[in-house]
Amino acid sequence: MQNSWVLALIALCVGVPPVAAQWGPETPLSSLPGDVFGEGIATAGSSVHVIYGTNEVRYRKSVDNGATWSTERTIDDGVLHLTDPLIADGNDVWGVVLKDIRYVSDWCCVRDMGNVYLLHSGNAGQNWDPPLALSTGQGAYRVSVTYAASRLHLVWMDYRGGAWDTYYRRSTNRGVTWDPEIKIAQSAGVFGAERPQVAAQGDAVHVTIWDDRGANPPCTPGTFTFPSCPDVFHIASLNGGLTWGAQVNVANAGAAFAGRNDIAVATPSSVVINYNRDVTGSQGQKLFVVRSLDNGVSWQTPIQLTTSPGDSDHGSIVGYGSVVHLAWHDSRDPLNLEIYYRGSLDSGATWQAEEQVSTGAAGESSTPLLAVSAGYLHALWIDKRGGTFQVYYRRRTTPDPDTIFRDGFEPGNLGAAASPTPRG
Repeated sequence: MQNSWVLALIALCVGVPPVAAQWGPETPLSSLPGDVFGEGIATAGSSVHVIYGTNEVRYRKSVDNGATWSTERTIDDGVLHLTDPLIADGNDVWGVVLKDIRYVSDWCCVRDMGNVYLLHSGNAGQNWDPPLALSTGQGAYRVSVTYAASRLHLVWMDYRGGAWDTYYRRSTNRGVTWDPEIKIAQSAGVFGAERPQVAAQGDAVHVTIWDDRGANPPCTPGTFTFPSCPDVFHIASLNGGLTWGAQVNVANAGAAFAGRNDIAVATPSSVVINYNRDVTGSQGQKLFVVRSLDNGVSWQTPIQLTTSPGDSDHGSIVGYGSVVHLAWHDSRDPLNLEIYYRGSLDSGATWQAEEQVSTGAAGESSTPLLAVSAGYLHALWIDKRGGTFQVYYRRRTTPDPDTIFRDGFEPGNLGAAASPTPRG
């Protein structure tokens, strides 16, 4: 008995693999008569907040890390986009929606543009303040919001001038008042400065955009072509959003169409951007990540994370300490789009084997969003397995980033679809 105890202690000291993470059951959170095309998820402590709807905003909450959920209720109207419209801290919950909608055609298609409004609850979702307008001109489309160091950071793409520009606003008092908007990326081509996503840590604020301002050649012939093929860019502010640096191309995909990017921060000063791009000789777009260890001053060589046939698309990425989580939808089965996941325990240096998240036998599971809390990863997506697009949720146990290295665990490398609406 004593020898067994000693051997167990030695094994703990030298490091043993952590217990395998587990996915819980898939939980449908909506059952509306029509399709749901917008969603958002955020965590604060053990509370998980979810919003969803089509031209309306419905809200549900879990106080036990997604084990049980409150009854659905409508808190406002407006358009939710499939990006990052929700963030929470303590008892404060902030959501961003579009109102005052107008329909305008750009290089792609007809877009439902509008003005950005802030929804806020100061008591953990129980009551909600009247909407607060944060933009004018009815040109806003995609939005992304985050919170760090007592500041809210908001970015969106805006067509008010007849081309896509990226705007930024911040609040230093938890959304009560907002500094004037700043245009941090102006259109330089047909495509424009599109699809901004924001992540922050301390005074470092990081934005990724999809842009055709680079020196790329024209795109390889496909659905769309541009004089300069759009690529993935990074813009940083290291003083809490006061001033912004230059736009840096981090994908360098040349004539390969690269984009639909998202961004996460990880300790101590790592930035990880995911994107999907065409790969010569492959069927469909593949998922890549690229990271910086110095808050965006320099960037490592991109890593390809998917190789399966079909498209790996619409990635959603979040960081939690040194752990990075990435989910996407995948058309390796062309008749059944599904959600997949990969995680990194070392700030994006190496990645664990992929895991399938959604298990619908037919239809589409698409456009995932992720949030993380102590001990759990929370995944949200829209799913057509029942005949209409509804919101589904699933949670996964995840290691505590503070114990991964302290306990001797070593990080290991274990390893078509477009969105149902133009908002994708």
